[in-house]
Amino acid sequence: MNKPLGYIAYEGPSALDGQPIVVIVTGLGKSTNRKTGSMVQTFILRQDVHPLEALRSGADESICGQCEHRPALVRAGNGKAPCYVDVGKAPAAVWRAYHRSRYVKAAPWVIARAIAGRVLRIGTYGDPAAAPVAMWQSMVVYVAGWTGYTHQWRTLGADPQCRDWQLLVMASADSTQDRADAKLAGWRTFRVSIGVERQDGEITCPASREAGARVTCIDCKLCRGAQIAARDIVIADHALGHKRRVIQLAAA
Repeated sequence: MNKPLGYIAYEGPSALDGQPIVVIVTGLGKSTNRKTGSMVQTFILRQDVHPLEALRSGADESICGQCEHRPALVRAGNGKAPCYVDVGKAPAAVWRAYHRSRYVKAAPWVIARAIAGRVLRIGTYGDPAAAPVAMWQSMVVYVAGWTGYTHQWRTLGADPQCRDWQLLVMASADSTQDRADAKLAGWRTFRVSIGVERQDGEITCPASREAGARVTCIDCKLCRGAQIAARDIVIADHALGHKRRVIQLAAA
């Protein structure tokens, strides 16, 4: 049997606001992404709202929570960088394919077997915390490694499964204070730096431009949460408008 275009791993309420979401596993073939390498991808989307409309209306809260990079919050004047993901490309294409019934709904063990030996990207688009942690845990049983990040680490502190999340994904930190708070709560961190030097206990992302892109994410596999005893990761801001933010910081 030919390998399907992708799998539907979850359809149900978002853990962030209760609205209907879907988790779709793609990238079962080869990828040419120069930074990540050929990883299996996962998209967390609203079932019922096109990703661009969700972005415009604020319905993307279901999949991104209160991430400060959500366009609706940036437009409201929070002064933060907008999310770097081009939602009109891969997320929109995956959503359209989902509504054309191009993906196969499968049990967790089926998906786990299908991606065995590969490296998984947990949350290519959307925050993993929108979906059940048990679903993600089932996916990583046979993989060669994975990467994952959450901006919901503050609210997950009250979740009985917080430690499960900490072992699975990195806390996304947008400042040195974020990192300090996350470390105190037991997380490994992935910090985006705007003109801030590397802190104690951090290494520069080996797949980043500033580190010479000496490996890809598929080779590195350091962003696997607190289950591995490794340093935290820092990467330079590369979202739209990052040069302007560095200039503003220098002038402050």
